[in-house]
Amino acid sequence: MVLDYAKLMDGADLSADIERAYGHDGIGLLVVRGIPGLVELRSGLLPLGFQFAALPNAVKDRYVHERSSYSFGWSHGKELLKPGQFDEFKGSYYNNPQYDVPQQDTALVEKYPENYHPNVWPGEDFPQLRPAFMALGQKMVEVGMLVAAQCDRYVKSKLGDRLAPEAELERTIRESRACKARLLYYFAINEDATPRTRDSWCGWHSDHGSLTALCPAMYFEAEPGAKAPARQDIALPDPEAGLYVRTRTGEERKVVIPRDCLAFQIGESAQIVTGGLLRSTPHAVQALAHPASRNISRSTFAVFMQPDNDAPMPAPQGADPAESRVGAFQPGMTFGEFARATFAKFYNPYA
Repeated sequence: MVLDYAKLMDGADLSADIERAYGHDGIGLLVVRGIPGLVELRSGLLPLGFQFAALPNAVKDRYVHERSSYSFGWSHGKELLKPGQFDEFKGSYYNNPQYDVPQQDTALVEKYPENYHPNVWPGEDFPQLRPAFMALGQKMVEVGMLVAAQCDRYVKSKLGDRLAPEAELERTIRESRACKARLLYYFAINEDATPRTRDSWCGWHSDHGSLTALCPAMYFEAEPGAKAPARQDIALPDPEAGLYVRTRTGEERKVVIPRDCLAFQIGESAQIVTGGLLRSTPHAVQALAHPASRNISRSTFAVFMQPDNDAPMPAPQGADPAESRVGAFQPGMTFGEFARATFAKFYNPYA
């Protein structure tokens, strides 16, 4: 499903498109095209994923933040790819794309460092990261709120007053201080030693937030140890590699995001508070097969729009309880409790 940015800006009623993308028979993902300035913002940030990952480990390690469950700053090898297998093929740089100091209340920062810790930037070691990261992140949130407003229009048409005002997706994103962005870098796999399963570059999972914005990936070619790529934004050498979504029927469908578009994926929190009218779907990233994988790496950027940590997550009155049994969620949880339970599933507590 492809939406025009101009129609979103005009406030046209796109409820039918929202239902096709995010409803019971959708894939939980749609694409927005025609976003002014997006191509330039993408080109300004994604190569920085390659450049930062090429820095010496001693430099990168200065920006690892264990206290937040590696949810701010640099993270590599801390996340579970599959049970018992930690992800050595992907590095991430996390920060809030809107606020360098998301929360002034020190008690809340101490209680929820995963979402409220101040941003961790690489300062003099890599000063170009912050402006590019924040510029693209804020553009993605801006477009996300337009998509969210359309989601609210669709959900209200079905639920009426049963959708609590605090559960409205656009309001959630607009008022939240807990938005999180992730610059991802997938390292080249230069040995024919990794099975190229669907989840060989990123394991199957559903996002636990409300709405995720995805920037189209950029591929690089570089010799091992190079500080800069020989070629960037190259065509994908292996047509089977990339992002996959698993539909409600169990079909695994590849998703290709055009370079001048953004994709938006529904998260588990939106499914819970809408009683399943908006539905999340699992997704994974398949690595390139050897030998096409030699010297080829990948960078992308995701923005996770989600409630504040103290936000309740009640299902609509009369909703099927099964629609709320997603991920680590238990009835009665706040978003912060849900997020913490999710982190406990995917991160190594002893790293």
